Amino acid sequence: MPPGPRAEPEEVRALLAFAEGCARFEARLDRISLALLGRPYVVSPLLGAPEEPERMVTRLDAFDCVTWAEAVWALAGSRDPVGFERRLTALRYAHGRVDWHARNHYMHAWIAHNESAGLLAPILPALWEDTGEQRVLTALAGHPPVPWRVRALPVARLPALVAVARPGDLVAFVSRRPDLDAFHVGLLAPGPVLGLRHAARSRGGSVEEPLEAFLEHNDVPGLLVARPLPPTEILT
Repeated sequence: MPPGPRAEPEEVRALLAFAEGCARFEARLDRISLALLGRPYVVSPLLGAPEEPERMVTRLDAFDCVTWAEAVWALAGSRDPVGFERRLTALRYAHGRVDWHARNHYMHAWIAHNESAGLLAPILPALWEDTGEQRVLTALAGHPPVPWRVRALPVARLPALVAVARPGDLVAFVSRRPDLDAFHVGLLAPGPVLGLRHAARSRGGSVEEPLEAFLEHNDVPGLLVARPLPPTEILT
């Protein structure tokens, strides 16, 4: 089975060169996420199904919200096209196995698996609250039901997040649906106003807007927030 749409090695190298002068990992995240703004939105960019072989997709010409965030993190943590694909695979699939059943479909699992792999750390975990709500996630057809006890950073704690946010921090927005954990994902861009960079279907592509503006226009009960770790950093 051939792979899915691929990123051109020359484009990967150009993006990595654009971030090469950054001394800090968070500066690389900021520069690469800025470079990927304006790319078109595409629905369901990944290829695979419960009964079909998964095909690795590394395209950089169009994204949905999750693949945009994954691409930024993978590029920032890589030095060449081969490293980019390896890191993207590690982020997207549990144990790095390219298979639909191993794909981190639900965002709480995406965060948990990548925390276990040493690729991220939760932000402000002491402030996350257990709501007591027990969901059974069934939004994804063909995927076994997934139990999830809702635990997240309350939106009321936003000032605490603003105080510690770094470029490239991931924020997943908890859904109100009882069969889903998060309905959207983006990356933070600190500044005079905390920005949200994300691939937005309603906007037709990847954009930046104030995080508070997004929250005002969406009913969000909580946030799942995580910080990418540079390749040499190990969770303790």
